Amino acid sequence: MGDVLEFKRHWVWFFNEPVTCDYCLKDTRGKVFEKMQSIVCGNCGEALLLIDEKTSYVLTVDFDGEDYDDVS
Repeated sequence: MGDVLEFKRHWVWFFNEPVTCDYCLKDTRGKVFEKMQSIVCGNCGEALLLIDEKTSYVLTVDFDGEDYDDVS
């Protein structure tokens, strides 16, 4: 059986491409920390997006021109 890897960092990048932080105006990919319900700037630590139980989201699915039968 394989070994379990232990990571020293307890966060992951959120965005694939950098976005500009509204607080420090620097580019960041946003960090999401373990057991935290927000995405924070990797430079200044301010929240880019807060997620709470009262927030609702809308999901938009955009199919390309070849996907008429919903089968990829």
